[in-house]
Amino acid sequence: KGKQIEKISNSYTQKSVGLDPGFGSSAFGVCITELVDGMINVLHAEEYVRPGFDEIVQITLRLLDEYNITFNGHSRIFVDGANPAFIKVLKECLDEDPQYVKQIDYYKKTYPSVYDMDFLTQNMFVIPVYFSKEHKSMLAHCKAMLEYQNGHVAIHPRFNKLITSLRTAVENGEGVLDKEATSHDDLFDSFRLSLVFWR
Repeated sequence: KGKQIEKISNSYTQKSVGLDPGFGSSAFGVCITELVDGMINVLHAEEYVRPGFDEIVQITLRLLDEYNITFNGHSRIFVDGANPAFIKVLKECLDEDPQYVKQIDYYKKTYPSVYDMDFLTQNMFVIPVYFSKEHKSMLAHCKAMLEYQNGHVAIHPRFNKLITSLRTAVENGEGVLDKEATSHDDLFDSFRLSLVFWR
């Protein structure tokens, strides 16, 4: 669904990066989206098969540079929170405090009435997202963005892996993704992560 889009990205648009780091047996899913005239365009969607830790870091930094993704440019990076070592290294590379767990605890204690994902998004560049807590709401939000009023996401046909993952994505009836039935599920998870910014 969605309109046809050109390959060229606008360096001045807000962008959201979803990263689902996979090491060894798993793939590394990366999805980058931008907001243009109320439509979410997919700029990059790829699965990197069994990369090493350092390779994942280098791929990420190269893409952030290529798409001009910065905190001051109001872009954000959402990472599967189950990968603390990767999150710490990425934050260090981007001159952000790697002690993010302490930082989050501080926010929760100091601003309990306003602390939520939006608050975190305003105050962090690299944002951990915990699937154990967020996966149901992320799946529901993803479905709404794709289906409500004919959809708000534009995906170029060249992103065939992402299109396949969306076509094969199956909910098990409890708001949970059936990963066994979903093709390219790491890429699908990175897509869900990138949509967190567009709530």
